[in-house]
Amino acid sequence: MLARREGVRPRDTYQAHKWFARRLAATARSLLVAATTPAGGSFWAGYYRDTDCTGLRVLDPFMGGGVMLLEASRLGADVHGTDVEPVAAAVSDFQGRLADVPDLGPALDRLFDVVGREVEPYYAADHDGAPGRLLHAFWVQVVDCPACGHVFEAHPSYRLAWDEAAGTQHGICRSCGTVEAVDIKRKTLRCGCGTRTDLRKGAVAHGKACCPSCGHRQRLIDVAPRTGRPPEFRLFAVETLPGCPERSYPVRERRLRRAEDGDRATYELARSRLAAEATADPGFLVAGEIPRTGRFDDRLLRYGYSAYRELFNARQSLHLGLLARALDGLDGIEGEALRIAFSDHVVTNNLMCGYAGGWRRLSPLFAIRAYRHINRPVELNPWLSRNGRGTFPNAVRSVVRAARSLKAGTEPQREGSVVPVPERPRGGWDIRCGDARDLAHIPTGTVDLVLTDPPYFDYIAYSELGHFFVPWMARLGLLDPAHLDGFPAGQLATSLGHDDAERIFADALTERLNEVARVCRPEARVVFTYQSLDGRGWHALAKALGAAGMRPVKAWPMFGDGGAGPHKHENSISWDCVVHCEVHRRRGVPDYGERSSAAGQAFAETWKACLEASGFRLTNGDITNIAHAGALVAALADPPLQVDGSDIAVEAASPLPGDGGVPADAGPQSAQIARRRMSRPSVVRAER
Repeated sequence: MLARREGVRPRDTYQAHKWFARRLAATARSLLVAATTPAGGSFWAGYYRDTDCTGLRVLDPFMGGGVMLLEASRLGADVHGTDVEPVAAAVSDFQGRLADVPDLGPALDRLFDVVGREVEPYYAADHDGAPGRLLHAFWVQVVDCPACGHVFEAHPSYRLAWDEAAGTQHGICRSCGTVEAVDIKRKTLRCGCGTRTDLRKGAVAHGKACCPSCGHRQRLIDVAPRTGRPPEFRLFAVETLPGCPERSYPVRERRLRRAEDGDRATYELARSRLAAEATADPGFLVAGEIPRTGRFDDRLLRYGYSAYRELFNARQSLHLGLLARALDGLDGIEGEALRIAFSDHVVTNNLMCGYAGGWRRLSPLFAIRAYRHINRPVELNPWLSRNGRGTFPNAVRSVVRAARSLKAGTEPQREGSVVPVPERPRGGWDIRCGDARDLAHIPTGTVDLVLTDPPYFDYIAYSELGHFFVPWMARLGLLDPAHLDGFPAGQLATSLGHDDAERIFADALTERLNEVARVCRPEARVVFTYQSLDGRGWHALAKALGAAGMRPVKAWPMFGDGGAGPHKHENSISWDCVVHCEVHRRRGVPDYGERSSAAGQAFAETWKACLEASGFRLTNGDITNIAHAGALVAALADPPLQVDGSDIAVEAASPLPGDGGVPADAGPQSAQIARRRMSRPSVVRAER
């Protein structure tokens, strides 16, 4: 399964910079091949050899991470992409120049000589009594009790790290802070200071801190409103490496120990240097207030943060400021690639990074899609080359791997390794930050295929997450500083609790789909993936499609996300639904009722039987989502369905075609491609 394998190991091409919602490349390529392979043609021959989209004009009006567009470009299409998110637009636009990225090794070496060696003394640390270097610095939030005034460390537990294979764990003494390795089965640590510490417990549970002196409990999120300042942290432990020339060190050669006065003195040197730099150049510190209006999640503000610079400690700010200044002198694609690496590197160098104790590595901000308060953050030595997750050299290597992967021109086989595929000449590349309501830069009636992933009714407000990158991207010249002022206009996110949420979403989506319809050729197709457990989202989508003159003619499930994270449950959706529409410009009103509901249920049951017979397990969420897709097709059917929906259900269950030869008329001309029939079974087969 191409999609499943990619879900476990994402394509290097799309790992140059973090974005929050990317389609699988196998999904995008499958849809493009299916859209351009004539009925009766061989899908797999097209997937690996024959598909040529030269002359085809493809639009993604909600491009996000840009996967649809880059895959279309690889096949030779002329592409247009827009998104209201400036970070998504900048990252997607850069991906179109990946093939031009040169070897970044020499530039990285020069940056290390200029910046890495300059900050090296600020990451010096004792290692087994000899000069060493810091790998990780561990901080903990310090809280004062409003009841008795006692100041204490808000540890979530007193267990810092563990190694199942070695049978050991590192615990922290709750009195003196000593970090000691003990047997992994031990529940308590008996320290030399005479204190017994329950390693399973801490001063914080479920977001509430308990004063060890008087027992008073307070929520950590309530500390800042009381004190009027952001959280305060104390350095309590370090993980060190030997000071000899760096190599990759196994866990057994690292040292976890209590932070001593020398470690704090080294940090204070960095703080003093930062103060001097900021005095000499006020622009040294990153600019940007955290937007207060238009938020769905106000936790950053409630925890006391008001400016993005407060999310970095002094040593992190010093490193980032010196590196940004060094990058100012680099131009062209080399400079752009290094700035992209810098921006991605910031997610592992801030005060919202945790520590995966069982893996002994940093857990970056946005490891889950949220601003998660970390009361025991970890700081990374950013210039290590062979150790540590998220160092700047590693971020640069991610960009290099992305460029190398794109240049290689390969695709994974259904079984086995990758194989080379033909690379078509690059067509037009037009990527913009903008609202799909205004596509004035695209002439009327010129788009052959719209391939997109529109915002879901209940989607995460990525504007709030993406805005984290804006201050540094603006500082580096990747974005206009005007984006610092707030979140972009034109977002489709709406409050699900609003009585008119469905209407608001439908109206907003209708405006955009009307403009998309304007730029489409008379026989153009619109193909998109969608998912929602909330029927209002599908109803709003149906209203918008009908109002824009787009008629769904087919729908089918396609594997989208097979991860098994902490947020996966029985209602999670792993199978998105693909909807294939024709643009006919005749307005329609969806007919939702018993007929469309029955059609949707029959559609879902047929697909459930089909997929489970092939060895796939569907969750209740998958089945509900598929039923909504079937109901949408039935609700906008023209003419209306006269039966219980068995006609679309039977079509979904029809036998998959054999791999025939590609007809001789399978040329690249856009007009010819726009008239071809999209083959639903071929696409599903690509995911099996």
